[in-house]
Amino acid sequence: MKEKELIGKIEQWAEDRNLILGSTPQKQFIKLMEEFGELCAGIARNDKEKIKDSIGDCFVVMVILNKQTNSNFDFTPLLYLARKGVDVWIEKCVARFASISEKINYTGKANRHLEYDFAYALYCLIKISNEYGLTLESCVQAAWDEIKDRKGKIIDGVFVKEEDLNNEYYE
Repeated sequence: MKEKELIGKIEQWAEDRNLILGSTPQKQFIKLMEEFGELCAGIARNDKEKIKDSIGDCFVVMVILNKQTNSNFDFTPLLYLARKGVDVWIEKCVARFASISEKINYTGKANRHLEYDFAYALYCLIKISNEYGLTLESCVQAAWDEIKDRKGKIIDGVFVKEEDLNNEYYE
């Protein structure tokens, strides 16, 4: 599936589940940190499938954040530069995510600095995927294939999967 088409499907999926207007950038940022934590756990365990899934999930949440903040960041160009090692890319990704958090908490909307943070975070995810012999495209496609039919509901601004709604935390 072409990148722009996949991004459009992710945006429509989020719209259909009321994630754009029914949630906040702050809540989506928390979701981004959850997915990033899963990526770090995958790296710590050298679990390539978890890494692939988590990179795709981070991308999905970044697309949702981009839409929520009315940013015009174009996720489709994929850049490739020199390898630095996964630890450096994790560190740089954390710094960009912290910067995104700061901007959405103070302004809640897009500006060119937020777009720079999206670009750099995306670049870090690309570099991490490359370290494991993956492509960002394959990670995003895997994430899309997993969520495309997912149902659930928004609880306190967070999308909760249907299978998790029976958890006593949500009752």
